[in-house]
Amino acid sequence: MTNDVLIIGGGIIGLACGVELRLRGANVTVLCRDFTAAASHAAAGMLAPDAENIPNEAMLALCRRSRNLYLDWTQKLVQLTTEKDLNNTGYWSCGILAPVYQQAEDTGDKTAYWLDKDAINQYQPGLGTDVVGGWWYPEDGQVDNRALIKVLRTAADSLGVVFQDGITVEAIPQQQGKVIGVQTNTGLFRADHYLVAAGAWANQFLPLPVRPRKGQMLSLRVPDFLTELPLTRVLFGENIYIVPRRDRSIIIGATSEDVGFAADNTPGGIQSLLQSAIRLYPQLENYPIQELWWGFRPATPDELPILGHSHCDNLTFATGHYRNGILLAPITATLIADLICKQKADPLLANFHYSRFSAVSSTTTPMLIHATPATNGNRHPEISDLIVPDSPLIIAGKSFKSRLMTGTGKYRNIQEMQQSVTASGCQIVTVAVRRVQTNAPGHEGLAEALDWSKIWMLPNTAGCQTAEEAIRVARLGREMAKLLGQEDNNFVKLEVIPDAKYLLPDPIGTLQAAEQLVREGFAVLPYINADPMLAKRLEEVGCATVMPLAAPIGSGQGLKTTANIQIIIENAHIPVVVDAGIGAPSEAAEAMELGADALLINSAIALAENAPAMAYAMNLATVAGRMAYLAGRMPMKNYASASSPLTGTITG
Repeated sequence: MTNDVLIIGGGIIGLACGVELRLRGANVTVLCRDFTAAASHAAAGMLAPDAENIPNEAMLALCRRSRNLYLDWTQKLVQLTTEKDLNNTGYWSCGILAPVYQQAEDTGDKTAYWLDKDAINQYQPGLGTDVVGGWWYPEDGQVDNRALIKVLRTAADSLGVVFQDGITVEAIPQQQGKVIGVQTNTGLFRADHYLVAAGAWANQFLPLPVRPRKGQMLSLRVPDFLTELPLTRVLFGENIYIVPRRDRSIIIGATSEDVGFAADNTPGGIQSLLQSAIRLYPQLENYPIQELWWGFRPATPDELPILGHSHCDNLTFATGHYRNGILLAPITATLIADLICKQKADPLLANFHYSRFSAVSSTTTPMLIHATPATNGNRHPEISDLIVPDSPLIIAGKSFKSRLMTGTGKYRNIQEMQQSVTASGCQIVTVAVRRVQTNAPGHEGLAEALDWSKIWMLPNTAGCQTAEEAIRVARLGREMAKLLGQEDNNFVKLEVIPDAKYLLPDPIGTLQAAEQLVREGFAVLPYINADPMLAKRLEEVGCATVMPLAAPIGSGQGLKTTANIQIIIENAHIPVVVDAGIGAPSEAAEAMELGADALLINSAIALAENAPAMAYAMNLATVAGRMAYLAGRMPMKNYASASSPLTGTITG
């Protein structure tokens, strides 16, 4: 348990994380640059993962999980406040209406309902005559972001969170992979752990790809002579949103301007908002203007947040939420508190790791940014200009360059195993806990045979026939990793195999063991039959990966479960590692071409005539298959297609 946490940033993310960490028993200090300048003050408070049509599946899942927490979270915050007048966050599960000006096709989204022109005007009278219909998103809603911020700050105060206001962070000194303090305009602050939640200002003291994206907004007021609120639905239009509040104000936003930290409202910005809003809901042209303001969203290149572990053991990121900071506050606070207090990484965090922006060259998996072509016309593109950019393999928040995992069993001798592990370029090696403990043949001296400072141990529960056995052996495996210096290693490859003849995993026992091990803080990598439904269930209970078999263990039959593996890959939001059955490099490449995130290959290497050479071949095949998948293969056709065009050829 970390006793002292220093949070850099006093906006909604910093406050939400501070409250949750304090509830977990941590002593929390928040460094706040300017409480009123945070993006959370400038938002509209929409909770709209469905209406926004978020294309990234992991982001959509994160946003929906957070929206579903909102009712209980806001009630909890109100109960924590000591000031009775702060009893309302403005949370309103009112649904969101998305009018359109052109007939829309049905996208198959089960969270949305299509309303034609008559229906939408009955539901919300007064829409513009250009509106032809719209989508109704009943699960979306809103919160009064300014009221929420006040409640959050008051709750934090009542819990004993310490605030240091007017603080500008100047540098974050680091030594040997750890932060040793935070240098500010008022001096040095120290803590056990540090959390960066600085929004648009994060890259002023760390090399994070976060830029300010200015948004201008305004509010109108419903005239006093109107006794009833004419607008009762949030309207999410094209490049405009209109959010009615119960206090008779109407929020209109927002521009999106890449102008750095250029302050102030502009006539052009406000005019564009008013024109779009009046077209959508014409009555607004007669409503009095109440307030104008602006703010700076923290935008990343892919518009997704940066969450989770950093390059330093005692530094965590929770920044770059762009336009979804208000929405993502509850889930961010929960996941970050789990990570800091329990060292428990939710599988979703892997999708938001900072390393996705890294440009690291590797002999195992190229991760190259496109070079800028020469402008003088004399230079041909280099190979590095053409390679498709890739990202690291991230499992339970830990980043790996290699997408090939290997094992230690079945080798003729320990020297051959050492050479093969080196030739494979792998960074993860799975080890059978029971065989190491009993000094089984081939496993004597294994602890000294490999450099565990460079290779991540993946203890496995091989030989376990029941869930109870697997759970017990997993606990032993975690202790074994600690003895080898990997104090934070909570990985386990879960195998529950009662079938001695075919060595097929038990799906029921695997699920039972996975549920318990996840509760105990393990990063569980379950070995399973290629069963899409089981894979989904294991993901839902919190497993770090799924590892479907290609064919029975040690059979070398190649990909016999291709169709099911494709379904698993298509539906998974965690890494899919193809395990067991691959016998040749061509099969390894084929598995990666399907879109698998990684491979685990042992028998095909250990039982080859020249094991190190085969290990190297599998390394190359894994990289080639991954590159082919990213490049996108040509479509298959039922007929021939000439490589050269027939027009312009010499005839006669």
